[in-house]
Amino acid sequence: MELVLAVGAVALSFAAWSFMFLLPRDDIWPRTWIAAAVLAGYSVTALAALDRLDTTTGPIDLAELGIGLAVGSAWLVATHIGHAILCRLFPAFVEQVRDLYRLGHGDRVGRMVGPIVAMGVAEELLFRGVIQGSAGLVGGVVAYTAVQVVERKWALGLAALLGGLVWGGLFWWRGGLVAPIVAHVLWTTMLTFVWPLRGCGRREILTPGAGQASSFSSRLSTLPVALRGSSSRNVTERGTL
Repeated sequence: MELVLAVGAVALSFAAWSFMFLLPRDDIWPRTWIAAAVLAGYSVTALAALDRLDTTTGPIDLAELGIGLAVGSAWLVATHIGHAILCRLFPAFVEQVRDLYRLGHGDRVGRMVGPIVAMGVAEELLFRGVIQGSAGLVGGVVAYTAVQVVERKWALGLAALLGGLVWGGLFWWRGGLVAPIVAHVLWTTMLTFVWPLRGCGRREILTPGAGQASSFSSRLSTLPVALRGSSSRNVTERGTL
């Protein structure tokens, strides 16, 4: 039964990734909510059926929270260092990263935070809780890396391979999902909204929220000069409050 549920988890992950990435991207965030709910629901049901739900969750305390925050922060810094090296060695790398950030370009941050956090939790439940719990660290990392082929970007596959080793190693070390979930969610949200990856040289990357500012600037530029100056002063005055 354990093997069957693990194989079912892998199959479900490919279906979920296809549902998110192979359909029009304009509606990816509502689809991400749905995919995360399905993956999390399957994972909780499978772990309960295997009588592993409590042991897989592990301790929920400040120590696990602190370890998750520390590991997630360290991996965030390492990701930026690795990106700075890879984007200079492989020009195609930064193009793939730029395309991934286009998923949120011009979209409202408030519309993106929920599904991104929900998917981070669902991924840990499925790939670490169900698959790694049944097939070991290697099995969990292989499954997590393989499913990224749906998006057809080797940069995403590399991130999944290395991230899978970090989250999987943390799950193996701590014996529970709290620290991996905290680390994963911190890394993803910071990388998406707070400290995004940048381009190399002049090859800049448009990140979530950037489109809102550029859209406002383009609308402002079409106003008459007198109104434009007034609008600019109003924005400046409001910004100093």
